[in-house]
Amino acid sequence: MNEGKKNQQQPPSPPSSPPPDKIKFPNLSIFAVIFILLGLIYSIMLIGVYITSSHQGLSCMTWPLCPNGFNSPPPKYFYEHVHRFLVLILTIILISFTFYSIKKIPYKNIKNKLIIASILLVTQISLGWLVIFTKLHPIVVATHLSTAVALFGIILITLLSVYNEFKKKKRPSNINKN
Repeated sequence: MNEGKKNQQQPPSPPSSPPPDKIKFPNLSIFAVIFILLGLIYSIMLIGVYITSSHQGLSCMTWPLCPNGFNSPPPKYFYEHVHRFLVLILTIILISFTFYSIKKIPYKNIKNKLIIASILLVTQISLGWLVIFTKLHPIVVATHLSTAVALFGIILITLLSVYNEFKKKKRPSNINKN
């Protein structure tokens, strides 16, 4: 009777999974959110550069909303309104995703990059207010644009870090290099 039990194969143990309060990492959803953040930042940057180059930087002197609030903007405020509305969407997504990552993603380097990105975004929003308050002071405008590039860069690095984790996961661990 004991020999019958010995000959029975035990089911394979399940693959190691993250603790119940953490998520499986890397996963496609995390990659997709970071990719969307990157595209949103790039779009905001393009609109911001357009506003600057078309000399519409002071078209909407109230902050954070143009005089029309959340209503459909008149042509005079259209690009500035879209720019600020996209920043609002970006802020909600990035801050929410940062808090989510702090609680659920087990990789500290990803968490740290998202925290840095969130700090840069808050700085960027403050600089946006300062751009209007100083009526387009060149140093403030240059700092605002430079901070946008830094924000784009840290999100790009975060995306590449997640991509590298995907590559590590798919790579066989016992590759014989000769």
